Amino acid sequence: MQTPMLDSLASHLMLYEDKFRIPCPSFFFSILGEFYKVLKSILKYSKSLRVLDLSYSNTEISKLPKAIGHLSHLRYLDISNTKICWLPKLFCKLYHLHVLNLQLCDFNELPEGMNKLTNLHHLCAESKTVSLISGIGKLLCLQELKEFHVGKKKGHKIEELKDLKELRGQLLIQNLENIDNKEEAMNAKLREKKHLDALHLYFEIKDGPVTRSGFILTRMLKVFSKSENTPNLKGLLEGHEPYCDIKELVIKGYDSDMFPSWLVYRERFTSLKSIHLSSCDKLTSLPPLGQLPSLRVLHIETLPALRKIGVELYGGVNGAVPSLEDLKLQDLKEFEEWLEVQGQRLFPCLKKLHIEQCLKLTKFALLMLNLPVTELKINSCGDLGSALPRCLQRLTSLTMLKISLPTHDISDFA
Repeated sequence: MQTPMLDSLASHLMLYEDKFRIPCPSFFFSILGEFYKVLKSILKYSKSLRVLDLSYSNTEISKLPKAIGHLSHLRYLDISNTKICWLPKLFCKLYHLHVLNLQLCDFNELPEGMNKLTNLHHLCAESKTVSLISGIGKLLCLQELKEFHVGKKKGHKIEELKDLKELRGQLLIQNLENIDNKEEAMNAKLREKKHLDALHLYFEIKDGPVTRSGFILTRMLKVFSKSENTPNLKGLLEGHEPYCDIKELVIKGYDSDMFPSWLVYRERFTSLKSIHLSSCDKLTSLPPLGQLPSLRVLHIETLPALRKIGVELYGGVNGAVPSLEDLKLQDLKEFEEWLEVQGQRLFPCLKKLHIEQCLKLTKFALLMLNLPVTELKINSCGDLGSALPRCLQRLTSLTMLKISLPTHDISDFA
C-alpha cells in the first residue's frame, strides 16, 4: 500500500500503470530532498513497471536501489547522463530487459552476470562500460553494440562476437592487435553479420597533435617488436571480412604493406558507399577501388608511405568510381603525384574535394578536369604551378572555396 508521500508524488510524476519518468526532477528535489528514498519506495510498490526513465535527472544519487532487481517485467531502463555509477547484484535478474541506456554514466565496475540479460536488444553505453561486461557474447538478442574492445582475457576476446548475429547499424572493433592470428580473428564471424551497415576496424592508436583546422591527426602506437611473436597484421585483417552488403568500412592503424584479399577482390562489395583509411603507416598504394559502383565517400588520411595514386582508382565501363561525391586526402607526407591515365572518365559525380597537408604534392590530374565540384579545399600542399588557376576556371559550380598554400599568396590567383 502506497504512503501519503507517494500519493502526493504521483500527481507530479509520470506514473501510469507501467511507466515511470521524471519530467522535471529539480522541482521534486526542492520539495522532497532525499530522492533515493522516494525512488526506493516507488520501485518497491510498482512491480509492474515496464519502462523506467531517469535520464538527465539532476540528482545526486550514485546507485540504483536493490528493489530494481524485483521489477521482473521491466523492458526499458534509461539512466543516461546521471551520476549513477553502481548497479546492485540483483540487477542481473532483469531477464526481460530489452533496452539498457548507460550513456554518460561513469561506471568502474558492473555486477557479475550482466551476460544473463539474454533478452537485451539495445545496449547503449561508452566503450569503457561495455568492456566491463565479461562474456557479452551470451547476449544473443543484442542488436545494438556500438563498440567492442578486444582483450586478452577469457570473456573479452574477439570470439565474443561469434554468435551475435543480430547486430545491426555500426560496429567499431578496437584493439585488434590483441588477436594472435587469422584463425582467432575469424572467430568473430563478421561475414555472417548480415544486418551490419558499417564496420570500423581499429588497431591501437593514439591521438596526435591537433591541427589549426581542428582535426586530430592519429598515429600508430608501435606496440609490436620484430620478434617471432609479432602478429601477422594482414592475417588479422584477412580474418575480419565483413558481410558483402556492408555500406561503410573504416580501417585505422593497420601497420602492414599488404591488403587483405577480400578488399582486393572488391567485386563482392557492390553496396559499399564509404571507405576511410587512416594511420596505415606502411601502405605504399591504395587497394583497387576503381570498380566499386556505389562508392560515394573516400577519405585517405595519414598514410606516410603513400607516394602516388593512379591505376588503382581507374578502370570500369562507366569510368573510375562512377558514384564518388566526396574525396579527401589529408596528411600524406610523401604523396607526390596523382597519375593521369588517358581515356579515363574520372569521378563524374564528384562534389567535395579536400586536399590537406600534402606538402610534396606537385602534380594532381583531377585539377585538369571539368568536374561538378561545389566544395574545394586545398591546404598546405606543394607547388601545383599553373594547374591551380586553370582549375579554378574550370570549376564553374563552386559554392565554397578555401585555398592555403605554403608557397603562394592567394592574391596570385586574383
